[in-house]
Amino acid sequence: MLTSILIALGAALVISAIIMFSVRAKLKSVKLQRTACNYERAGSFGLTKQKDAFLYRNIVRIPRPRKR
Repeated sequence: MLTSILIALGAALVISAIIMFSVRAKLKSVKLQRTACNYERAGSFGLTKQKDAFLYRNIVRIPRPRKR
């Protein structure tokens, strides 16, 4: 009983590792970028309304040090 459970868990681990590594290999061409400039089309974004919706009122005010 215990050996059949261990065999089943081992087989599931091997199958999931094969699937994981095959999906990971397809993502090798992706590089980390700081902005989304390469993904958006020029002129495709148009802002029609300018409105801020504050959900919570939690304001922390820290005084700036004054230059002397």
